[in-house]
Amino acid sequence: MVSEDAVEGQSGRGRSALLPAGVAAVVVAAVFVASGVIRGTYPFGSLSRSTNDLGTQYIPFFAHLWDVLHGQGQGDLLFNWQSAFGVGFLADLGVDLGSPLSLLVGLFPRDKVDLAVFVITTLKLSLAAAAMTAALLKMRPGPRWVAAILGVSYGVCGWALDDGSYVPMWLDGLTALPMFFLVAEWSLRRTNRLLSVLVVAVFWLSNFYTAYMATFAGGIYLLARVLSSSDLSWSWRLRSLVRHGVSFALGMALVAPILLPIILANRAATPSPSGIFHPSAIDLFLSRLLPITEGVGKTASLYVGTIALLLALTMPFNRFVPWRPKVVWVITIVGVAWSFRWAPTQEFWHAFDTPNGSQYREAFVLCGLLVAVAWVAVAHKLPGPLALLGGGALLALIAVLSDGSPLLKEHWKPVLIASGATTSVAFGTIWLLRRKPGPRRLPVAAAFAVLLAVVALETTWTAVVTDEYRSKVLSTSADPWNAARTKQYDAVRAAQDWPKYRTDPGTSVTPNDPMLLGGQGAGLYSSLLPYSVNQMMTTLGFGWSGYGRASRTLDNPVTDAIFSVGARMRLVGNGIPQISHKTVPPLVTVRRRLDPATPADTNTPNPYVAQERLLGSTVYEVPDYKGTRFATGDVKLVAKCAPTSIAYLYMPRVGGRARLDGGDWHELSSTRRPGINTSSAMIELGAVPSTGIVLIEVNFGADPQGIPAHNAIGCLSPAALDKAVHGLIATGATDVKAGGHSIHATLPADSKGWAIVSVPKIDGWTCRANGGKAQVPSDFGGLMAVSLNGTASRVDCTFVPPGLRRGLAIAAAAAVLALGIAGIGAVRRRRPTS
Repeated sequence: MVSEDAVEGQSGRGRSALLPAGVAAVVVAAVFVASGVIRGTYPFGSLSRSTNDLGTQYIPFFAHLWDVLHGQGQGDLLFNWQSAFGVGFLADLGVDLGSPLSLLVGLFPRDKVDLAVFVITTLKLSLAAAAMTAALLKMRPGPRWVAAILGVSYGVCGWALDDGSYVPMWLDGLTALPMFFLVAEWSLRRTNRLLSVLVVAVFWLSNFYTAYMATFAGGIYLLARVLSSSDLSWSWRLRSLVRHGVSFALGMALVAPILLPIILANRAATPSPSGIFHPSAIDLFLSRLLPITEGVGKTASLYVGTIALLLALTMPFNRFVPWRPKVVWVITIVGVAWSFRWAPTQEFWHAFDTPNGSQYREAFVLCGLLVAVAWVAVAHKLPGPLALLGGGALLALIAVLSDGSPLLKEHWKPVLIASGATTSVAFGTIWLLRRKPGPRRLPVAAAFAVLLAVVALETTWTAVVTDEYRSKVLSTSADPWNAARTKQYDAVRAAQDWPKYRTDPGTSVTPNDPMLLGGQGAGLYSSLLPYSVNQMMTTLGFGWSGYGRASRTLDNPVTDAIFSVGARMRLVGNGIPQISHKTVPPLVTVRRRLDPATPADTNTPNPYVAQERLLGSTVYEVPDYKGTRFATGDVKLVAKCAPTSIAYLYMPRVGGRARLDGGDWHELSSTRRPGINTSSAMIELGAVPSTGIVLIEVNFGADPQGIPAHNAIGCLSPAALDKAVHGLIATGATDVKAGGHSIHATLPADSKGWAIVSVPKIDGWTCRANGGKAQVPSDFGGLMAVSLNGTASRVDCTFVPPGLRRGLAIAAAAAVLALGIAGIGAVRRRRPTS
């Protein structure tokens, strides 16, 4: 295998890897583009690519990054003023936008953000293919054209097509895996120590979640390489493992300024219930190795193309591969595959958090190792007829065991047979040619072209089928940017006057409309949505979805006053924007009547009372009511309120619709599982009639549900609200300015009591009154409360993400150590030998 003499020097094969790596990258891009053209998906047709989170989460985040890069966003890389009334952004940046390729979005027009994401996705797939090709050629010399084919097989593997293509942040892990294979090779060769650290840092920065998986897979790869090498001393093997571990420790430490804020933000985030892992049946599991399959995230996407799979299966029968690597690699592949089917190891692959969605997010790891085994099988010497026959027999056995799988779609057998037969004939022909004298470059090139065409056609077909069947199961979350979006975006920009007041675009298009369309609202869909923010908004009557990770807007004049929402966009008809304006208090108000030691407790199960406490005035009448249930499951609620007041209904744990007697219907929830995955927002039903009788009809549809015994109905007095708003304006800030991650308010002279900042109180804020001592703001019903300590005329608050300062210190120490190790290594290499 690899001798100590061989690994000490540079391989000199870097240039030879450029051409096959480039070919692999181009072919993968062509496959991905061709599948979109055939399907007619954006940007090649009218069908949207925005499956699930791609449209609702990632594209809006890219739009916000575009705004920040062009100086048009409210906030910066540390803080996001636009979403959830103001939350940290650094952790979201690291989770969703950490890849350096994300910066390419700034080169596109804003209304082409969908195109930017498509281009970035294509580039990530191509880079993964190129990286795998280079890693294979570094692993061992071999036929470059086979390395290119295997690079293509990896770049458009089943996981990349099925899971990664609509979660672009995961695709960083697809590239990280072969790059970590390269780091392992450098550890074996005692080269590129500083580069190894930087590679680890880049991919842990890009997406720590898949980098975590790729890190352990890279360790497994290095262990297999060490154990399969027969002529390395055990001290060399041990030092290689230590060097590898040091590279990863330093690389991860370099990105501590991002990793620590992510970890702390994740601890403070809204929890979602862990998924329950049920290993798929063996026929389903094996069937995902074959072409033309689709399992919509419930089974492992293990497809690497028939050519790569067949070559991997020839390894046990290839007499030119020594017994040691045969045994080690077979055990490695079987062990990793088995780890996907045992709950404890499956939890380990997912950082001990079983996902609710795709259950096998680590499947790209096995795809990469399968491709590595295929390379081991051909790098020693191309398989002969007996090896091809043995590999074909194993492939046929997998096909027979998988034959009953419902995941195998139409035409899978002809595709498998045609690809397998073509592969066997091509390699058999090359084997015969090499046994005969004479020139053979042209026939080998022809065989390469045929096999490359086979892998391109097969993966394109599989990509088309995968996208087609996935679109039938998973919803398309949003259309690409169109003329309607432009009108909505322009309307919000024309209406806003931040930070004089907020402009809420609503959450009609996506939960992330404040980032997608502009403005500053309640909406935010993020796995890092702070739990305290979710609790505050739920207490006030806001709705949510995604197990509480997607906050929704609340169209309510009281909460608009609390959060200084002075303009609001509503979509009518076919997405036509309508803007309404109202007079609201400033973002910073002064409350003199609060307890001088601590703000009043606003925790209450009654959302109407919770709103009043934050507003500081009584504006609701909350009546008792009686409910009557009919045989159909529908309910009528009867209560009495002041005539001309406005009736509201809050039933968060039910789905259906409601109306005042004879009025228009209003949706309680637009999802199927209210109370589990979603919570309905408070809804306005209309003016109370002159009789004062509030008669509410609730229609549950086909799913009768319970109703709350108290606090469901509230009747708002517009006159009382108007008086409260003008009172807060009179004593509130006279001027408010907002920086990227700071807010500054000028108060009326000699203000006393508490300054209430209409921004969620999350960790990381520090404030000063009149430039005095820094203080952590108190919690006032989820908002920030700053003690004025006597009298004050100014309040200044600054946000620093928790963990950032500590992370910077760790990164600085890691940088010094990495440079020191690299310097010592350089000195040793230059030292003359005796």
